[in-house]
Amino acid sequence: MKTHGLARRKRGPSPPLEALALDFDGTLTMDGGHPSEELLKSLRALNQGSITLVLATGRCVGDVFERVGRDLFDGVVAENGAVIVVHGRSTYAAPPGWKRVRGSLLRKFEPGCEKVIISAPRSMLSVARNSVSPKEAHIELNKDRLMIVPLGVDKGSGLATALSKLGVAENRTACIGDGENDLSMFDVVRVRAALGNSVPSLKRRADFVADGNDGAGTMEAIEWLFDGKRGLTTGKEAGV
Repeated sequence: MKTHGLARRKRGPSPPLEALALDFDGTLTMDGGHPSEELLKSLRALNQGSITLVLATGRCVGDVFERVGRDLFDGVVAENGAVIVVHGRSTYAAPPGWKRVRGSLLRKFEPGCEKVIISAPRSMLSVARNSVSPKEAHIELNKDRLMIVPLGVDKGSGLATALSKLGVAENRTACIGDGENDLSMFDVVRVRAALGNSVPSLKRRADFVADGNDGAGTMEAIEWLFDGKRGLTTGKEAGV
């Protein structure tokens, strides 16, 4: 297990963590299936201990609920920040005119279950770059996938919206992720954790990098984040 930034930044006491944001693919599970029962048990224990849980994913809402149910997470940020579900209510982060833009782009991409964004294999990156106007949308990469997303929308913006609706401060939130599109969440939260299978750019930004991959690495990160010995829940900086 490796600690990064927190051990170097000797600041004053920080407020205790109240929320944890997690990516899905490559973070909770390796192959897009169901998370392990051990990991789900750990997350339920956090939630019952008053830690707010937010799932943030590029997947559509239906995919999320099929794999983790509707009751575990207090908030869901789906479609790379374009759909936010809190207290059973969905908010769509799409600017005026986006429906027209998306409809035009879908002529070149196969539609999926998404309501706002377009998701495609990363092999179609050149097609996306030649099709997307930088004035209307941006391309988010996530390992073997790409997503065409409205301007100003990413996982970070979706997470910030979800936290606001849940009444949780950003500086009381931690995040665990593995892909390029999780970098925007790292910009929002106070404490950042990456996994053994995380992309290098995410590892460089992380305060902690687990040895394990996907769900096993997430278990390591949860232990590091919320183990009282680490001090993160009592306002002390890790490693200081």
